[in-house]
Amino acid sequence: MFYPQSNTILRIDPMIHSRQVRDKFSGLYETFNAFDIRLMLKKNSSFIAGARYVTEIFLSEKFNTSALRAGASSQLTKQFFISVSYFYQKKIRYIETPFQGHGNDANVTLTYLPSEKVHFDLSAIYSDFYRDSDSIKEYDCLIIRSKNTYQWSKYLFFRAIFEYNSFRKQFSTDFIASFTYIPVTVIYFGYGSLYEKIQRGQDHYIGSDNFLETKRGFFFKASYLWRL
Repeated sequence: MFYPQSNTILRIDPMIHSRQVRDKFSGLYETFNAFDIRLMLKKNSSFIAGARYVTEIFLSEKFNTSALRAGASSQLTKQFFISVSYFYQKKIRYIETPFQGHGNDANVTLTYLPSEKVHFDLSAIYSDFYRDSDSIKEYDCLIIRSKNTYQWSKYLFFRAIFEYNSFRKQFSTDFIASFTYIPVTVIYFGYGSLYEKIQRGQDHYIGSDNFLETKRGFFFKASYLWRL
């Protein structure tokens, strides 16, 4: 760790990681080697950038999964926190006949704490995959997730989670209430639904621009701690 004479950068952390693993079934070795530099800044903020050389064994074949990455996080105010990360990396298409590719991965998370009892999290995750052979896009996916918690008291909290998956074209909702009397003595009530962009045809489902509820469910769970 280095502590520069700066009003902005509080600390500089160079980081080196290395790991070597032998795949038992193929007898091949895979490696993970990374070098990163992290800057610790004011307002509980940080920035990190680095590169890694990585190989992975999949179905007895060695692939390159090396990457460049950058990320940052900051406590903007007492109520707001933000975190951002980005990877450009080599990838594997995990199918019966795998092949080499490359793509982007990005993640943004926002946290808002308007009070001690209320907690909001909003995140967006994006990933895509391009074939190395011809640079044609195989897929891309965006997942948006909202997690909202209200702590009614030290015993009772309520939580609602909403998630949209662009790859599966699905939207899910989950609601849960939890009552904790003492640790391990807990009661849960929950309800969830799954919506998909489909509609009913004559004898099968077909694609649609609108969401249709395809699943729903309730659950109840209780646990009790009994000491002898």
